[in-house]
Amino acid sequence: MERRGFIKKGLQWAASLLGASFLAYPAFSFMTFRKATKKRIVFHPEDQAGAVTFKEGVYLIREPNEIFALSAQCTHLGCTLNYDAVSGRFACPCHGSVFTLSGKRISGPARKDLYRVPLTKTASGDIEAVLEVG
Repeated sequence: MERRGFIKKGLQWAASLLGASFLAYPAFSFMTFRKATKKRIVFHPEDQAGAVTFKEGVYLIREPNEIFALSAQCTHLGCTLNYDAVSGRFACPCHGSVFTLSGKRISGPARKDLYRVPLTKTASGDIEAVLEVG
């Protein structure tokens, strides 16, 4: 095979691969698409007793002037955080990220603060947290 024929075949193969990838991309992106869903976590009055309460991936924090909720997922790779009552901090057991009680990042590989979860209070005294999953 002469040089021109070899280059021509190579360009044809490259164009074919490029065209196939353009055709395959929509199919693969459709198969891997995940729709974000919302999960409701209800903290009943008996669940709200402590200063920090964990339930289904959410920490409910009661401070003297405020009640708020934080996602229990580390912002680094999504590990579930542990609460240390002695230091009053959240710690990631996987990679060592540390967060304050208000969710601010102190140290570790995580670059973002913890996500606040919106809360609503019902007439019966329940507190509902709406966590986006996925």
